[in-house]
Amino acid sequence: MSQCPPTTGQAEPLTPDPSRSLPERVWPADIPFPASARSPRILRELKMRLGRYLDQPAQWLGRLNAQNGSPRQQRSERRVACVQLARAMIKFCDLATLRIGVPGANGWVDFTLSYLAEQAGLPLRRAERALRDLAGAKLVKLRRQCEVQESDQGVRYKGIAAIRYIAPVLFEAFGLGRWLRHERTRALLRAQRRVSKQRKHDRKASEIATVLTDKIAAIQARSRQSADNGTSQAEYDRALVLRAGQIKAEHPEWGRDACYAAARQQLAPPG
Repeated sequence: MSQCPPTTGQAEPLTPDPSRSLPERVWPADIPFPASARSPRILRELKMRLGRYLDQPAQWLGRLNAQNGSPRQQRSERRVACVQLARAMIKFCDLATLRIGVPGANGWVDFTLSYLAEQAGLPLRRAERALRDLAGAKLVKLRRQCEVQESDQGVRYKGIAAIRYIAPVLFEAFGLGRWLRHERTRALLRAQRRVSKQRKHDRKASEIATVLTDKIAAIQARSRQSADNGTSQAEYDRALVLRAGQIKAEHPEWGRDACYAAARQQLAPPG
């Protein structure tokens, strides 16, 4: 019968198994509500390259990585929040101006941070901190705005969605600076063509409106003339009846037709 080896009372160190390793971290590839496949390719490329920051933050966006205020690497949760919020803003980035928003009938429509946080799949508090990090690293530019409300209680200032811009340095950090300049030039030319086309349309519409106004004025003038003619005709008919009655009184032997014929000879018809 074999005997067990004597124990020393200390646990033997476990030998690491090289065949077993920690599972590789899976980073989010995009936001929960990604942009359409028809969105500008440079924006889709930037969103994809932002994922490099998650693995190597100091190499790709050193200023953003330093926003934690310590020499240590930015925590992964904070990196994910910055990248996801940046991707949400890139989704609504206008290439010509780099403004985050959509053009509307009365100007630009800017998005609130709560809406961008929802697009990024982040709680509002995490999105607020991520925005501070992005703005502190000069990757996003902010311009606060408010509207004045006057009431019986005085003047109040109501905050509305801030104007945000993507800084060109974010594109340059991932090697997209030259491509961005090319795309912005094309976008500006498209915008100029749209403005020119709209001006031509407005000018043509103004010319049509002028022609229609002149036609309406002519129609109204003819209508007034017809109304005046109608009034003169009524007055003539009334005078004709009265004059025929006077002639009948002067010449009782005359018949009706003779009285009216004499009255017509004495009265000038209208027009």
